[in-house]
Amino acid sequence: MRKNKFHTLSTFAKINLILLFMLIPLIGLNYYQNLIGTKVVRNEIHRSSETYMSLLTSQIETIANQMSVFALTMNRDSNLSTFTTFEGSRHPYDRYNTIYNIYEKLKLNSLSLPWNNQITVYSPANKKAVSDSGLSTYDEEFLKNNMTPVWKFMPTDYKYGQPYFIRHFSEPKYSSNAPLDSYRIVSEISFSSNNLIKMLEKFKNRHNVHDPFLYSPGYEPLVSNTAQLAHIEQLGTILNDQTMTSSGHETLELQGEKYLVTYKLIDTLGWYLVDYVPIHEALAPIYRSSLIFYTSAAVLIVLCLILSYYIYRNVQIPIRKLLKGARAIAKGDFSTQVEYHSKNEFFVLVFQFNNMARQIKELIESIYESRIRLQQATLKQLQSQIDPHFLYNSLNFIKYSAKKGEEDAVVSMTVHLGAYYRSATRLGKAETTLEEELKLIYNYLEIHKLRMHGMTYDINLPENMAEVEVPRLILQPLVENAIIHGISKSELAGYIRITASAQDGFYMLCVEDNGPGLQEQEQKALIAQIANSKEEDDLCGLWNVAQRINLKYGESAGIGIESSSYGGLKIWLYWPSAADKG
Repeated sequence: MRKNKFHTLSTFAKINLILLFMLIPLIGLNYYQNLIGTKVVRNEIHRSSETYMSLLTSQIETIANQMSVFALTMNRDSNLSTFTTFEGSRHPYDRYNTIYNIYEKLKLNSLSLPWNNQITVYSPANKKAVSDSGLSTYDEEFLKNNMTPVWKFMPTDYKYGQPYFIRHFSEPKYSSNAPLDSYRIVSEISFSSNNLIKMLEKFKNRHNVHDPFLYSPGYEPLVSNTAQLAHIEQLGTILNDQTMTSSGHETLELQGEKYLVTYKLIDTLGWYLVDYVPIHEALAPIYRSSLIFYTSAAVLIVLCLILSYYIYRNVQIPIRKLLKGARAIAKGDFSTQVEYHSKNEFFVLVFQFNNMARQIKELIESIYESRIRLQQATLKQLQSQIDPHFLYNSLNFIKYSAKKGEEDAVVSMTVHLGAYYRSATRLGKAETTLEEELKLIYNYLEIHKLRMHGMTYDINLPENMAEVEVPRLILQPLVENAIIHGISKSELAGYIRITASAQDGFYMLCVEDNGPGLQEQEQKALIAQIANSKEEDDLCGLWNVAQRINLKYGESAGIGIESSSYGGLKIWLYWPSAADKG
């Protein structure tokens, strides 16, 4: 089956497919080579980033743990035991000596740590605090609100004039529900975020490709002084929308360029160390190699297209013109003529095709004209079939009314009958406006109203439909059907309602009565009878209407039947409104 499909292609298409099949393996091989090379380079970048990240993370955690160990050790110092019972001592010298020993230890340990820091011990019992700067006052309210057994990030305040991290150790062990005065001693250690920024600066200066920063959801990132703030801001927005694990990496686009982003959680601080490396610089040699290959392939493709165009102009163009002409004829455009002036084998073929198209057009036009004449004759015959029986009944009414001396009835019948036939016998034009058609129906109903005492009717015509053109006498058979098969069989006073409307791209003419009506199955049977009725059947009038509206507006027009809200039958005609505009 695939072989058959290939043979149905044009010569031009076959040549292009062969050239394409020759190039696909080469392009695929180059793509695979680039894919493998890119993957190797990415893995190396990731491995390098992880190594640097682990080194910096380890340094930060080591220093933070050293601070924690010192603060924890201070809680167990013997001088602090004396400090907590300060008020019970009777010797001022002992008090001074205790404070001095605590101060010396705090200062010594603080200076031994690589980061600038502050260490304070506080006794809730005597409300005294000693820091590495000496005896000091302490904000107990601050401690109540911010006491934390883990490292906590704090905004700028009086301590450093910039953000900082803080942690507390207590004796006994910290409990979130315990009041502050339940602790014997509380040690507080803190360091400025500037210590971390300095480490980021050193790391970046040592490895200039990297630009690490510290990130925690809900806080401004801590960045080096030379950081690319636009990249970090965009990256922070992306990370805020993600669920981050303890470590990971992914490729993201920042400021229109792809970066390999690596992050690692610093467990002691609860912040992430994030680094991003541009991929383009590392992959530049691979991109250059690909560019050379694809340029060569493009040159080869251009040469192939030149050869293909030569074949296309001398073979494919005349074939396409013939195919286009054949499709036009298949769609019904028999006036199609193919223009081709090159003196080669295709000229004879095009000449014969044009000659064949002319002969088909002449034959179709002859048959079409005959069919039009036949349709016109049929329409006039259908129109004439509506008149005789109705005229006979009307003349009989005039005759009997005259015998009874009912002059008003005779005059009214004569006037309406004359007006009716004056409109009905205008056969010079097959169409009339909807307003004129309903005037004819008005005269027709007035004639029947004289014959059927108590009969009433309503005619509703929207102003915007008054000039819509319809075939003459298209509505009269429906009204006649409503009278003969509807209200004439009812014991109630007869009522007929005629409505014109437009909706959903269609015009509709609806005739309803209050007669006995039909059941749903009977309605379906009536529709089938109208579709299959012959001229001599009782349903000749409805059949005529269905035939005429289909001939005039095509298959989208038709007749419909359903039960009326007035109790009888509702019959309507519908046709596309675009047909009237056309």
